[in-house]
Order: sequence, then C-alpha cells, then structure tokens
Amino acid sequence: MEENSNQSDLISRLSDSILIHILSFLPSNLSGRTCILSRRWRHLWEYVPELKLYECADAHIFSFLTHRKSSKLKTFHVSMRHSCPSTQYAIDRALCYCSTQGVEELYLSIPSDSYRNNLRLRGKTLSCWGTSLRVLQLHSCFVSCPNRINLPKIEVLCLSNVWMECGAFHNIITGCPFVESFEISYCAQVSLLRFDLPNLKRLVLNWCNNLEHIHVSVPNLKYFKHHGPVQSLKTFQMEVENLKEAQYTLCGYYWERNKSHVQGSQHLFQAAAQAEHLEVDCYGAQDTFDIFNMNLTYTNVKCLTLKVVTLELLPEIPAIIGQLHGLKNLELSLYFDPPCTPELRKNHYLTSGTPEENELCMQLKDTKSRIDCLRYSLGRIDIQHFEARKTQIEFIKLLLQNAPVLDVICFTDSYGGIARLLKSRQIFTSCAANKNTKFLYQNNFYRHSNVHSW
Repeated sequence: MEENSNQSDLISRLSDSILIHILSFLPSNLSGRTCILSRRWRHLWEYVPELKLYECADAHIFSFLTHRKSSKLKTFHVSMRHSCPSTQYAIDRALCYCSTQGVEELYLSIPSDSYRNNLRLRGKTLSCWGTSLRVLQLHSCFVSCPNRINLPKIEVLCLSNVWMECGAFHNIITGCPFVESFEISYCAQVSLLRFDLPNLKRLVLNWCNNLEHIHVSVPNLKYFKHHGPVQSLKTFQMEVENLKEAQYTLCGYYWERNKSHVQGSQHLFQAAAQAEHLEVDCYGAQDTFDIFNMNLTYTNVKCLTLKVVTLELLPEIPAIIGQLHGLKNLELSLYFDPPCTPELRKNHYLTSGTPEENELCMQLKDTKSRIDCLRYSLGRIDIQHFEARKTQIEFIKLLLQNAPVLDVICFTDSYGGIARLLKSRQIFTSCAANKNTKFLYQNNFYRHSNVHSW
C-alpha cells in the first residue's frame, strides 16, 4: 500500500518551480483550488507569475492580487462577467497595482455594453505601464486617451471591438513606435489609418467596415491580412519593401456590387503585387476576377492560394494564373454544395451534370490562352476538397496538358472524391505533359492522414 501511495503522488515530488510552471497554464480560479489538495499545495498557487481571471466579478480581482506572494507578475488577463458602478474603481486599482509588478502582457476584456456605463480605460492608467509592457490586447473596452502616451516596449498590439474617444486611436498608435504586430478588429468608428512604424512586421485589418483611408509606412512588413467589406475604402497607400505574405477575404456585401466596391478592391489589392505568397478567399467569382484584372504586375508572387473556388470560377483561373509569370506553387480549395443525403451523392458527380456545368466544361476545353507559369515555373499543385466533378476533372486536365515542368499534384478527399478519382486516374496520367509528374492523394483533409502515391 505504501508503494502504491508513493507512486500515485509522484507529481507532488516535483520541485516547486516545476509545479508553479504547470499551474501557470490554468486559469487562476482553478489553480487556486489546488490549495485543498494537501499542505504541499496550499500556497503554490500564490507564486504563479500569471494571473488569469475569466468572467470574474470586480470583487474577485483585487482579492487575487492581495493573496499573491510572487515577486513578479508576468501576465495579467482579466475578462469581466458584467459591469457595475464599482467596476471602474476595481479596474483602475488593479491596473495601477499591476503596473508596479513588471507585468509584460496585459489582456483586458469588458462587456460590450460597458461604454454605456462609462466604464473606461484611461490613458493615464496606460502610461504607468511604459517600463515593462510588451503585449497589449484590449477587447470590448471604451478607451479615453485625450493625450499622447508612451509605451516604447510594446511589441504586440491588438484592439478588438474597442470604442475610443476622439483622438484616442491616434494617440495609442503613436505611443507604440516599436510595435511589431498590430491587429485591429470590429472597430467601426475607425475611418483613418495613418502611421509610420518601421518595425512593424504583421498587420491585420478585420471587419473595419468604415475604414476610408489607409496611409501607412511599414518598410519591414512581412504579413498583411484584410478581412471584410471594402466599399468604404477610398485611398490606400502602403510603403513596403519586402512583403512575404498577403491574405485577402473580400467578403461582406459582395452581392451589392457597385463602383465603390470595385474601386475599394483595386486600392486594397495593389499591395498584393509585391507579396511572395498571395492568398485570396473567393466568395464571389466575379469579385476575384475583377481584382486580378487590374493590369498589375505580380512579379514577386511565387505561391498563390485560392479558397472557396466555386465551379463558376474554374474557367477564369487560367486567365488569373496567366498573369503570375513566376508562380511555383498553386493551391486551390474547391467548393461545391453537395446533395444533402448519401443516396443523392452516390452517382451525382460523374454520371450527371447540369446544363450550366456542361457549359463550363466546354469553356475549359476551348481555353487556348498561353499560361507562362505552367510552361516554365509551376512545380506543384495542391487541390483541396476534391470531388471529381466533371468540371473539376476538365480543369485539372487543362493544367496537366500545359505544365511540362510540373513535379507534384496532390489531392485531398471530399465526399469520396478520391475513390472516383482513382477509377479515372488514367485520364490524368495520359494527358500529363510531364510523364515524371507525381500524383499524390490524402484520404481526409480535416484529419492527419498519410500521403499516398499512385
């Protein structure tokens, strides 16, 4: 019995530093409960350098702070359950206390209606963090920052659903001159982005619906992502020297196409011509064709990823990749709404086809345009969510017939597409311009699976 009890309590034999490190991965309310395990665990949670309070009440914030015995607090993460008249006092008191503890990462989330209750994050409070803070993430906060602040050590800045007084946004951006990652999401009142951040490497704009002007100087930017509508965008100027990756999702209101929508897409897409890896989420076939049909020179694009590629877009892809003369890798994520029951899916793909789909097949067969990247540079093609529809097979045949330097083409399964593909694999191998092309396939895209070869 004694031997079994010793083996069952092996974790308590670990050193205090290791146990404290393990507890740092838990929310503070859970790590605090370990004090009832034994005397060995009674005070360990008080030395954890991370304080993470999720959906807590304001009365709990300072009680956790006062019980701490660690000399340094590295992370302070607070998400409020709801706000009340005493919440403002609790937040201000907790933030001022933590600013003296050398906190490096601050995550603050307050209920989305907090601005109606005048619960504010004051610029004066933020200024106290200038000596240590590296990561600042604010969610659903109302920020009052009428004066400039100084946060020279900030490396990561994330503003999500943040409401700001006039001038607060500009003061925060200029107060973080050495930020390397900046993300702004769901900030409807922000209409102008104007800043000069020489160290910025990552910029994400997520559903900033009212953004009208972007004038940024980011010479060292490596990653740029835009997700959301573009109707409001009037001017776009981005000074960047060596952009590695750009991602665009031009969703939202794409069914209400108008002149401002097209112009906004064109302004935004000018930066893509400099990226090496370009990813576009194709919610609408016409949208995607428009943004590529702007007489831009995509000299740097080596990898192109097109997501949500509908059947209607397939005949347009040869013209799209025809503009990318140095393209080496092509990734396509196909999309089709399949029949809802297995019985209807059984013979739906190869044995039947709508008149519209048959017309698309004819368009692909009649495609005679010259595609330089297929002839000289394209070495790999990845087809995700492959369903072996007639249009998809005709499209792949077109690529194979015009790609003499193609090394690998890899398929991932969707609704049994690989089984149908293997039955007709001779179609692909016989039309391949490069007889050394390797054909690979995966059984399931969503789970890890081995890659098989024909």
